[in-house]
Amino acid sequence: MSAAVELTAGYRLAPGVVIRQENFGGLVYRYDNRRLYFLYSHPVVEFVQGLDGQRPLQEALDSFLAAWVRSPSTTREALIKVVAQLERLGILTYEA
Repeated sequence: MSAAVELTAGYRLAPGVVIRQENFGGLVYRYDNRRLYFLYSHPVVEFVQGLDGQRPLQEALDSFLAAWVRSPSTTREALIKVVAQLERLGILTYEA
């Protein structure tokens, strides 16, 4: 697990960031720097779009993984790594 990720914080998309679902996953666009990013997983797109900043990340993970009955045990760690990477890129932000 990344030290940068706060499981008790409520993560959400940063202001000026939008995600558009695509056949391969999703396109992420940051209006502030005009950068385009790709998410190559539908479950990751669904998870990130579901982050509303109101629930702690731990609760959002538990809820999402409960809905994905066939998720492997490594999915939790993979999603935490995705959150850390998207935070570093300025795509996600959080309130402690």
